[in-house]
Amino acid sequence: MESRPIILSQPGEFEYEEKRSKFIGYCEPVTTEDDARAVISRVRAIHSKANHNVFAYATRQGNITRMSDDGEPNGTAGMPVLNLFQKSGVVDYVCVVTRYFGGTLLGTGGLVRAYSRAAKGAMEAARPMEEIIYTIRSVKCHYNQFDKLKYDLGKAEIEIMGTEYTNHCLLTVRLRDDQEDIFATLTPFEK
Repeated sequence: MESRPIILSQPGEFEYEEKRSKFIGYCEPVTTEDDARAVISRVRAIHSKANHNVFAYATRQGNITRMSDDGEPNGTAGMPVLNLFQKSGVVDYVCVVTRYFGGTLLGTGGLVRAYSRAAKGAMEAARPMEEIIYTIRSVKCHYNQFDKLKYDLGKAEIEIMGTEYTNHCLLTVRLRDDQEDIFATLTPFEK
């Protein structure tokens, strides 16, 4: 089976300090570039006094990937954040790492490690997971088969989204791709 894309299941935040500089990473799931820009604007407004608000994002809609070092030396901030997400396989995300400068220069290697660490902590807090793709199907049965069908669907953890009662019962169900084979075994019923 083909592997599923990895998505963030919730917003995540991570904060730590490196040589008196404070790094705060924020990650959120997004689907559009406008969504990503809105998150970046919100974080910048919250941390308007920060020295840097570095970001990276990627959306499948429009196949868009962007990043910014926001004044840090070229390639030391936005690119490490972007690389972290690309290597992890996460899609449809925005990550902003805010830095409050603490007075000690970290050097290029130190900046790469610091931004990567803040982004990784935020990504882990956002709980990456495989994207679940659902299919909507209908199944028809006679009234005397309804209770057994409902029981079998529940046992297989197949969600019943609705039921229509006419001269038969028509159930609308939502299936994960790994439930297709189980659903197909419900042979006495019409699909």
